[in-house]
Amino acid sequence: MLFHRLFQTPLRTWHTISFSTSEGSLLFMAAFLVSAALGVVRQILFNARFGIGEEAAALYAALRLSETVSTLIAGGALTNALIPHLLLAARQNHDTIVSLINRVLTLMIVVATPFTLALGLAAPPLLRWLVAPGLDPATQALAALLTRILVIEIVLQVAYGVLSAVLIARGQFLLPALGIAVRNTFIIITLLFPQATIITAAIGSLGDTAMQLLLLIPALVHHRLRLRPAWRLRDSLVRGTLRLAIPGAISGTINYGNAIVDSAIASLGAQAAGLGAMHNALLLGHLPQRLCGTAIGQAVYPYLAAAAIARNRFRFRQRWLWATAAAVALATLSGLALAGGGRWLIRLLFERGAFDNAAGDLTFAILLIFAGGLPVYVIVEISGRALVALGDARTPLLANIAQLVSRIAVATALWPVVGVLAVPIATVASSIIETAILSGVLLNWLRTPAAWRVTAHADAESALAGGGEGSSRPTMAGEQGMGR
Repeated sequence: MLFHRLFQTPLRTWHTISFSTSEGSLLFMAAFLVSAALGVVRQILFNARFGIGEEAAALYAALRLSETVSTLIAGGALTNALIPHLLLAARQNHDTIVSLINRVLTLMIVVATPFTLALGLAAPPLLRWLVAPGLDPATQALAALLTRILVIEIVLQVAYGVLSAVLIARGQFLLPALGIAVRNTFIIITLLFPQATIITAAIGSLGDTAMQLLLLIPALVHHRLRLRPAWRLRDSLVRGTLRLAIPGAISGTINYGNAIVDSAIASLGAQAAGLGAMHNALLLGHLPQRLCGTAIGQAVYPYLAAAAIARNRFRFRQRWLWATAAAVALATLSGLALAGGGRWLIRLLFERGAFDNAAGDLTFAILLIFAGGLPVYVIVEISGRALVALGDARTPLLANIAQLVSRIAVATALWPVVGVLAVPIATVASSIIETAILSGVLLNWLRTPAAWRVTAHADAESALAGGGEGSSRPTMAGEQGMGR
């Protein structure tokens, strides 16, 4: 059905097609597969040139730090918080949508710019005391330089997060999926040059982010989004977006904080090999997590938000259960496949040049433990999004805090016994705790009809219904405009 629709539609209008949840899931899965294939090519080139030594460890540490701040300012939480309010704006008129986009984008750029500058200045002490305390001073200095290059991505990611929300809210997943698919292109190009250094690899990452943003231009033209500076914090839709985005951003930052904890523990004892092996293991382990959890969760999210706004408890439950069941089944199969063929895959893909057999053995040991938790990880992905669709960003935040605390406790306790293997063990254990919290609260929502009468979206809905900017007769979310 997906391919039939694409082949029956002129190529120039593909970006205007609204896809169903299952079609969107397939699109995002295909995008993650292509991105993973390019990521493997990138890692093969990277491993052959840098191995898992000090230069590689410096880039991994810099990525951890810059990605954490990027998630706080411009991560998926901003997009997910904006989507329900775009659905509400679509009940009004096109000018309401454009105003919301301009006001949120202006606000986020104003916030992101000083954060970017501050991170560049604070990179050396953050790396020394928090991200990679086990690395030697020369490697930490290199990581600080790489961080200062990578933080430029933050402002670009702010714009991408806001503008991609316009398409995802409409079910127009093609261009966001394409942006995911081509993510590693520029960094591969930089690694192909004989004169490539670790610095040019970081610059290649910047090029990838810029390309993702440029891909959205056809959609901006089609939807007549006239971008210009606009400032109005008292806009009910802007305030509603911030109420979801702020706890969501903190929650997302905690997720990347997990990665910082992992990097710090893996670097203990000045063992750069542990940090590099963990990065390669997660490169393979995160693929099924994205395919089974992130892809399905992203595709179902706008439809969960539309059902929540429409107060349709039956439709919401049906879509959440379908998405969760499909994700868990696929994640279980993926975990079994990694357990059976992971060592062969590592040997095939990575063992060449400076990446030897011992590095492959350590990488597989980490991967094997991580793969056992895949069904749990995807439940976290989908249930967390489902709660945000209901307007509850607080529970995912609290669940993430509990997960981080337990992760640190388990990893710290086990490090003297099992070394770097403490990292994946702590990941699985803490994710079980997070899943229990999210699922318990979500099931309570679904069992309590009274909870659906008032949601966190209610203030924005009341303001619009009371004659807010661009007010007109409301329509059911999902009937027209954004959502489906």
